[in-house]
Amino acid sequence: MIKKIIKHCASVMSKWLNGKNAIAKDDSEYGFHLIDTEEKLHDLIKKLRNEKEIAVDLESNSLYSYHARICLMQISTRKENYVVDTLLIKNISDIDEVFSNARIRKVLHGAYYDIEMFYKCAGIQIRNLFDTQIAASFTGETKTGLSSLVEKNFGIHLEKKYQKSNWAIRPLPPAMIQYAISDTKYLLPLFDILKKQLNEKNRFEWVIEECELLTESVIYEKKKIKSIKGTGKIPKKYLPIVEAIIEFRENIAKEKDIPPFRILDRETIFKIATMEHPDIKKLRDLTVRCRMIQKHIPEILEIIKNARNKPVKNKTIHKKKVYSNECLKRSENLHLWRLEKAKLLGIQPHLILSHQQIDSLVSMDVRTIQDIEKNTCLKKWQKTVFGKDLYSILTSS
Repeated sequence: MIKKIIKHCASVMSKWLNGKNAIAKDDSEYGFHLIDTEEKLHDLIKKLRNEKEIAVDLESNSLYSYHARICLMQISTRKENYVVDTLLIKNISDIDEVFSNARIRKVLHGAYYDIEMFYKCAGIQIRNLFDTQIAASFTGETKTGLSSLVEKNFGIHLEKKYQKSNWAIRPLPPAMIQYAISDTKYLLPLFDILKKQLNEKNRFEWVIEECELLTESVIYEKKKIKSIKGTGKIPKKYLPIVEAIIEFRENIAKEKDIPPFRILDRETIFKIATMEHPDIKKLRDLTVRCRMIQKHIPEILEIIKNARNKPVKNKTIHKKKVYSNECLKRSENLHLWRLEKAKLLGIQPHLILSHQQIDSLVSMDVRTIQDIEKNTCLKKWQKTVFGKDLYSILTSS
């Protein structure tokens, strides 16, 4: 036994030192099949055509590169686990045949980033999505992370230490591959449990609609204006400086292929923008830990000077809405109703109605129940389940 362990360790170390792919071995002892050629990918596609549901996840290098890439794709069926090395297979678009097939259910967890990456990097569109994180929230779970759900339902602790690793490195250590597989191997059994719970509560169709809207929002989402969180707390006079520095940071990040936050973090940007009487020395001292920005200090000082008298360009900044007393009363009543309904159903209030939906409702001229039906901000399941309640609230206040 000891000899076998020594032999195995020596083999792995040899591959590592020789720069070979550490996951090149397609062996049952690792619990997965490696897909590292287009031929193998096409064979996998043929197998997946016959599946009713598959579990999917991916790993990328978004924390290490400006131009993020899909570095690994994991797929689990009821019987097998597959790891697709998307750095070795340059074109994975053929698998869209499976992902866009509405007959095959795709089970993912926290799917937004994954389906965005699939579409952006490979033109792959996912149809018939079931997001286990969304599903868990509609069953009443407050801890909806995959680790929490797997531990609660299967008594298995998932190691998450590789969550922020660089998946573009090669060779990949076997431990990282095991981590990657764990993100899909439990999803189908978890799907079964959540589906049963949702059906018992008559909420399965709610989740299906939420998942459909999620896939559509990613595919048709408009290009966002580059910004960072927290600008709302910055005095308006400093916002042109913040915007100018963000744009400058973006250009450097793109050129060096490095995530923007690694060039200059949010807190430092705010400190630079609000600095009184900035000069070269002050800026160097403030950015001493931001190694990549040090040689650009003179440029930043010039940016600050030029931006001081410029108007705010960020179109996402709006004046605070002013509501009539009637609208304020409606809003208050909707918020109270939302809290009561959330408590009754055992789910979080934002799942009942979002703030955006409440804003849309209070501004409506509601005269008939059909007016509620015409509201494009509400989802079909919300209209069906809450339509009469909303009509009553909006016509009585």
